[in-house]
Amino acid sequence: MCPIDCRQVLTQIELYLDGELDVSLHAEVHEHIGTCGNCADRSEFQRRLKAMLRAKCGCDEVPADLLQRVHALLQEAPPTPL
Repeated sequence: MCPIDCRQVLTQIELYLDGELDVSLHAEVHEHIGTCGNCADRSEFQRRLKAMLRAKCGCDEVPADLLQRVHALLQEAPPTPL
């Protein structure tokens, strides 16, 4: 198995934080974040942003159709530069 790189981690970070990755990919991302300061910083920023949005929006559940549209848009978006 090849180690996961920063680009792969950053494309999966939202799914990782939301607990939506399969077990093996989750473990790879988790291990990478534990050893890569840049990815750890990005992960922590995203985690805090999600928590702040959750607190400010006051919603517990995202409507399924909205979630599907967001996932589709994320798949279409070009990768962000490191």
